Amino acid sequence: MIVIQILLITAVVATMFYFLRSYSSRTRALTKIVAILFAILAISAILFPDLTGILARLVGVGRGTDLVLYCLVVVVAFMVVNDNLHRRREEQRFAKLIRHITLMEAPQPILMESCEDSPAIEPPLTEETIAPTA
Repeated sequence: MIVIQILLITAVVATMFYFLRSYSSRTRALTKIVAILFAILAISAILFPDLTGILARLVGVGRGTDLVLYCLVVVVAFMVVNDNLHRRREEQRFAKLIRHITLMEAPQPILMESCEDSPAIEPPLTEETIAPTA
């Protein structure tokens, strides 16, 4: 085994370990399965580089490296779209939370019994207004 193969396999395994440990149990099972399959394919391509050439010829691509590049372009495009959708959902949740907090912390309006008889703004009740000292 070549040194670069050992380094690449170590990087793939470490990345998958980090990915699987960093996400909570709420992460969709499909996401985890796809990540594990991607890791298996990556390790297979690292250990047996001729397989990518055979697979490339089967699908009509000239070289295995071209096939790997095309697959990476699709994966990166998927990640960009997925990240954008996730960011939008988070922005909407954040905006809803800010609206809720703002409404909860807003000052309460002063209610008056009759608008015709009372002045526009009533002074607050204090001990002096309730029982004035002479």
